[in-house]
Amino acid sequence: MRVLDLLDDPALGLVPHVTGEPGRLERQVTWCAPTEHMDPTPFLTGNALVLTTAMGLNFRDHRTWDAYVERLCAVPVSGLVVGLGVAHQQMPEGLVVACRQHNLPLLELPAAIPFVALIGAVWQRLGAERFREIRSGWDLADECTRLAAGGASLKAVLERIGAAVDARVTILDSGGYALVSAGKPGSSPSRTRLTLPAGDTNRFRLLIEGMDQTIVVQPLLGPVAAVLAMQLAHTLGSSSPLHSREAARFIEALYRRDTLSGQALAVLAQEAGFDDQPGWGAVVIASTAPPAGAATPDPAALRASAWRTRVSLGGIHTTVRFMEEVGRTTIVLQHAHDADELLTHVSRWLSDAPQLAVTVATADGLDELSLVLRMARRRREAGVHRAPRMDLFSVVDGLPSRGLGAMAENLLAPLREESAGSLVETLRAYLHHSGHIRSVCEELFIHRNTLSYRLRRIEELLGADLSDGRLRAVLLLALAITDPRSAAG
Repeated sequence: MRVLDLLDDPALGLVPHVTGEPGRLERQVTWCAPTEHMDPTPFLTGNALVLTTAMGLNFRDHRTWDAYVERLCAVPVSGLVVGLGVAHQQMPEGLVVACRQHNLPLLELPAAIPFVALIGAVWQRLGAERFREIRSGWDLADECTRLAAGGASLKAVLERIGAAVDARVTILDSGGYALVSAGKPGSSPSRTRLTLPAGDTNRFRLLIEGMDQTIVVQPLLGPVAAVLAMQLAHTLGSSSPLHSREAARFIEALYRRDTLSGQALAVLAQEAGFDDQPGWGAVVIASTAPPAGAATPDPAALRASAWRTRVSLGGIHTTVRFMEEVGRTTIVLQHAHDADELLTHVSRWLSDAPQLAVTVATADGLDELSLVLRMARRRREAGVHRAPRMDLFSVVDGLPSRGLGAMAENLLAPLREESAGSLVETLRAYLHHSGHIRSVCEELFIHRNTLSYRLRRIEELLGADLSDGRLRAVLLLALAITDPRSAAG
């Protein structure tokens, strides 16, 4: 309700003495405040319509009137209504001058109109407005519910909300990072946050930028906030992947690089939206295995963290694509040349998710990116890490010979035939710990004498000396080729 609306009501008979600058009468009225205090400002809130008979304001000094009006404008109030006939028969000249100087609308309530009539009219109008706001809020929620139920994306729902409030609306995650936005900011500088209803984890907020400050947020957006919360919960908890088909085909091809030519891989990259320029980056985000007795990691937390990361990367890099798997999300981006810079960004974005295993890497071309991704995929240590520049298993991945696998199997066959895997496990632990007897015994839970026997038996079956460094390297390669579990070492 505006001050102008009250002036237009003939039943009230209000007479304007000061209207203020153009547009001043458009100011909203949020409540009616009858008062006879010389300084009522401690009892007022913004946009109150002040009603007074000025019984205690019988001043002749214009400076006193000026101080009175100046205090009201500091609140600020929407207007001042003076009822004549009780203390004043005509509007005090000093009050008129002060209101004109401070741009405060000054209205006269005729003596024939009781204050209660004006107060009742104000509350009746405000009540009708509140009802319309509540009704509009539920209508908006109903429309957005139908959109969501019809399969509309979260962004499409936000676009409808942004259009309803003529503002930019953004969903923020628990760390304050923007996940999805829609709409354009209005002319108002306001920034309002509304917490979406949810559980103790993955709390989200709705940021509204540029909304008309006269709009009451809760009645209009409170109901639709519940709709957004439900759609977010469904999105984060759904088993359906969020990635595009083109992105998934490209990233899957990177993980199985040996089945495609370089030209075919480049075609898939273009279909996913990448160009033919060098400079690739990758971020692999995975859940870690929980300690014994600990709760299973929440898949929604992984998806929320990956969502935050890819949106944040999208603000820096022009092309970002991702693929979701059970317990893992792979993000690929282009024009990334500095691995340390990428590591710094991702570490900051995921500082509140120490339980995740995150590996970042860069590569010049697609062939290197394929190896880098597979190397990053094997790492499952909690925290944000940079992928090693090169490791043994990336060397194995890059070997093109198919006959190498058969050679490795033949080399280790005597050990597998001799026992049900105990000699192979012993060899793996021995190589992993660089021959440190105590560490090998602790890992295998065996006595030193048992280890000595097994090592002698391995040497006998292989016909070689384990102290030979070149033989150790060959055996390590053979284990990596024949058993991917060796990558964990």
